[in-house]
Amino acid sequence: MRCPTVCAVLSCRMRKMTPTRPRRSGLPATSRFTVGRAGFAQISAVEGITLTPDMQAAFADFDRDGLTAEQRRRAIVLRFKPAR
Repeated sequence: MRCPTVCAVLSCRMRKMTPTRPRRSGLPATSRFTVGRAGFAQISAVEGITLTPDMQAAFADFDRDGLTAEQRRRAIVLRFKPAR
């Protein structure tokens, strides 16, 4: 017995792709964008990943102290690495 959902997904993936329309945004196809912290949190929440209160406090401290990306990485490793 085959699941109708699986059949629908397979048939959707096997269809011939339609030609793409020209980009309307005026941006080149190679342009990039950065997902902000709130957007990334929403994407992660869909996957079941959330920050603990301790992690949220740590990031708030980083923002308040104005740490660079390298300083943030170093602080995260020191704060959350397992003890030996």
